[in-house]
Amino acid sequence: MNIVTTIVLTVTTLLGVTCARANIQDMERAPDSICLKEAFEDKFFIGTALNLDQIWEQNTKAVAVVKKQFNSIVAENCMKSMFLQPKEGEFYFKDADRFVEFGEKNKMQIIGHTLIWHSQTPAWFFIDKDGKDVSRDELIARMRNHIKTVVSRYRGKVFGWDVVNEAILDNGEWRKSKFYQIIGPEFIELAFKFAHEADPDAELYYNDYSTSIPAKRKGVIAMVERVKAAGAFVHGIGMQEHNALDNPSLEEVEKTILGFASLGVQVMVTEMDISVLPHGRPNMGAEISERLNYSKKMNPYEKYLPAQKMSELGKRYTDFFRLYIKHKDKISRVTLWGVGDGDSWKNDWPILGRTDYPLLFDRLYQPKPFVKDIIALTQKKEVKMNKSRYLYPNDYMADPSAHVFENKIYIYPSHDRESGIKANDNGDHFDMQDYHVFSMDDVDAEIKNHGKVLDIKDIPWAGRQFWDSDVTEKDGKYYMYFSLKDKNDIFRIGVAIADQPYGPFIPRANPIKGSYSIDPCAFKDDDGSYYLYFGGILGGQLQFYRNNKIVSPTTLPHVDETALSPKVVKISEDMLEFSEQPKDLVILDKNGQSLKHGDNGKRFFEASWMHKYEGKYYFSYSTGDSHLICYAIGDNPYGPFTYQGVILSPVVGWTTHHSILQFKGKWYLFYHDSAPSGGKTWLRSMKVTELEYDENGKIKQINGLSS
Repeated sequence: MNIVTTIVLTVTTLLGVTCARANIQDMERAPDSICLKEAFEDKFFIGTALNLDQIWEQNTKAVAVVKKQFNSIVAENCMKSMFLQPKEGEFYFKDADRFVEFGEKNKMQIIGHTLIWHSQTPAWFFIDKDGKDVSRDELIARMRNHIKTVVSRYRGKVFGWDVVNEAILDNGEWRKSKFYQIIGPEFIELAFKFAHEADPDAELYYNDYSTSIPAKRKGVIAMVERVKAAGAFVHGIGMQEHNALDNPSLEEVEKTILGFASLGVQVMVTEMDISVLPHGRPNMGAEISERLNYSKKMNPYEKYLPAQKMSELGKRYTDFFRLYIKHKDKISRVTLWGVGDGDSWKNDWPILGRTDYPLLFDRLYQPKPFVKDIIALTQKKEVKMNKSRYLYPNDYMADPSAHVFENKIYIYPSHDRESGIKANDNGDHFDMQDYHVFSMDDVDAEIKNHGKVLDIKDIPWAGRQFWDSDVTEKDGKYYMYFSLKDKNDIFRIGVAIADQPYGPFIPRANPIKGSYSIDPCAFKDDDGSYYLYFGGILGGQLQFYRNNKIVSPTTLPHVDETALSPKVVKISEDMLEFSEQPKDLVILDKNGQSLKHGDNGKRFFEASWMHKYEGKYYFSYSTGDSHLICYAIGDNPYGPFTYQGVILSPVVGWTTHHSILQFKGKWYLFYHDSAPSGGKTWLRSMKVTELEYDENGKIKQINGLSS
């Protein structure tokens, strides 16, 4: 049925037990003494759907469970269009405001559900004053107004939106909803575009039920590919997972996880419940319009659930969670559709008046016996070396460029701050004013803050906004290359010099001649040559240039045109200028074709980084609006490079920057996320985790939410 895209997993501790912080490697703790949100904290978010009694904190037992056990919430009904805009132009935000307030107060990930859905849309949406279908243009205008009004109201507060719900039928064909009949299939891409315009930092999802049916899975994949090819942003696909004891098969669910992940998007379990009651037909998913007549036979457990059925339910839940844990690198959230059994919509669908037991908590909000078995799955010791570490919790630092100098790790981050500037597509709210330097003797050692080493006030040509920087060493001198807007509000790349890796850095009076855009990466090759890689689209202004000259109009390519390339240039002998004109760094697909601008799960956006592994050049970068760190491999520093895959799946927060280094025989990925700031994408915290290669030199993908 209709429901959200968050990550919900359920609860395990008795309500009277204090929820102490779980240490997954502490095998002495019993599974029934660990909260679900803590048990799964290194895997995916755990969430639940809230009804109005819970949103307004009138059901105190349910609220206690939500606060202790979940870190992600979605509104069951109050953010649907029939409740938010029951009459054209008359918005009712009281309940939705309270829902968002509840999430903010309890530091939870907030998911909006749902913007466009064929059901629970008010009738006025589709008819004119004469009761006839509105025109295509009028329905598009109504969609735009509704989406922009709602999404912009909660901009910066709601982490992600179910933009479109249930547009594909079980047979894989388009649902002939009023949106489809009047607008055509373009209504989906329009909805995603309107939502992105209203909040460029919010994640955007497609959500549907019965996605394990092969024909439907194929239809959803084709639809999402179409929407992405049209230039719209789809960050995730929600599998609702309204399941039964005997269907769907785990094998088909796994195929769906793999199929959706292959699109370069996050996969989410968004509305999970498991019914123990008879279904009216095989593979009955969540078609809200289906209704059946009541009979005693269809309501066999009116008083209580027999022990045998409870055991079957427990095994079924445990099997599903085992599968989700297996694919934790692809799954970002698991959300249960309701807190306790009494809250579940399954009690009245598809037959009114039945008693179902589909959730992890019973009607008294006590955990069911098998919850401890689900928790126990998380306590199996894993042999892995990529558990991340937040490096500096005392302040917000982002874009960590890490290098080994003097047998230590030195990190050069951007220094985030709360600027008060309103967020926009140009990134004006990322208004950094200074750089700090950090060092560590090892990745698990104490980190030292060497303090401010360069301030924007010290740079003669400065306009505003420090962005990403990088540092390299030559002949005992350290050269910092940094992004900064000049007095004409154009990004340039500057140079500052220090005698020690920890600064202070003294800036040059002018930027590098012929420099532009952002995110410089300084790379020293084995032959002693130095190269600078740079570029970033949208706020990074790369679209302003063609052949190293500003062009007009400054527009992005069409989705079917070749993607804009990052730039590579050899640095002069004195390390202060370019020794040549910057060149395009071309990224090819496996067929040798240049990536297209519409390939936003693969094409370059920003955050260049270069390293070498076993003689090959690895160029890694951020895809920006699809929130991935990807990589491509080439045979020389200029390329061309062939796309290989994803290094890091999306993290909490919009932007994704990184660096890669080898230290004491191991490889590490330095990156950032916005989890400590509660998802404020402009307040980021730097992290480190181990990076691994397989026997073929492929980088093993890291889950940005659980690494």
